[in-house]
Amino acid sequence: MRNSFIVLLLLATLLLAKSEDYKRGADQTYLTYPEWFLVFSPEEYAYYLKDNPSYEFNYIGHLVQFWSGYAMMRDRIESKGYATNIGYHVMILTIGISTTVEYTIKFIYGKTVSQLAALTQSQKRVSEQDYGAKVAQEYVDFIKNRPWYEFDFASKFVGIYTKNSFFGEDFLRKLERKEALSVEYGVKFLYAKLIGFFTKVGYDEALPVTQVTLVKGDKQIIEKFPRYDKFKNESLHYAKEGYNFVNIAGNDANSSILYSLVGEKEKIDSMECMLKTPILSNRSYSRCVNDIEIAKLSDFLRNENFELTEKFLPVKGTIKLEHIFDF
Repeated sequence: MRNSFIVLLLLATLLLAKSEDYKRGADQTYLTYPEWFLVFSPEEYAYYLKDNPSYEFNYIGHLVQFWSGYAMMRDRIESKGYATNIGYHVMILTIGISTTVEYTIKFIYGKTVSQLAALTQSQKRVSEQDYGAKVAQEYVDFIKNRPWYEFDFASKFVGIYTKNSFFGEDFLRKLERKEALSVEYGVKFLYAKLIGFFTKVGYDEALPVTQVTLVKGDKQIIEKFPRYDKFKNESLHYAKEGYNFVNIAGNDANSSILYSLVGEKEKIDSMECMLKTPILSNRSYSRCVNDIEIAKLSDFLRNENFELTEKFLPVKGTIKLEHIFDF
């Protein structure tokens, strides 16, 4: 398994093309969904850890959502007749396999060692659980706008021992949490260094901006929007200022762009969505993933019920504009 994974990693590095302009293929709005699911999943994990033990998290359910979502995006790309982007697919397989390995190990460990240690616990939580939840949230906040492999796992590893007492009440549970977090941060530190090395060798640093053409009446402007999580904020701002999108990352107004929303289940059920998935840690909420023509994006974003929030789940009665997948 490890050798196969390394081969996939090397292939991804070799096959992903370098890009020196703002043009990105129209298929990439769909291919970025599996990548971003691996932001949504850690975000849900951080949300869950605030009040619950890690061993109760639905790791297997998240893997099902990742792979089924990827399959649906593959089908959508095929139905639109786009050429197969081999390099991007290999990259998705690489991160998908590594996440599958991680989540499977966490599931097995959680249902055995971690749960047994929790039986000795007299307090509701030990400090190491709060520390793990805090780091999980810091990680999510970071990867929304920066590559995950740049996260400072080294200092988080040290913090396990400098920010938590070694002895204390529920010593066995404290020890188990220290051991689990140490292995997780240690492995991710080494893996991040490996990924970072191949990224620098294989292709240029991704541009931090997306070129966007907008019109408002007779006025046409070309702007550089921030990419990743902040793209939706900028898009919503310009839409509410009365601008309409003409071109995004070299894709014209007739091209489609993907978006995701999170809201109460009954609200999402009433929407047209390519993909509807429950929020596994709170099934009264669901996620809607759909595409829309770039020409219609501004009208869509002017929905007064849309909310921009840093909270994982929106306030009841509103719909969170979770992400716009900017190619």
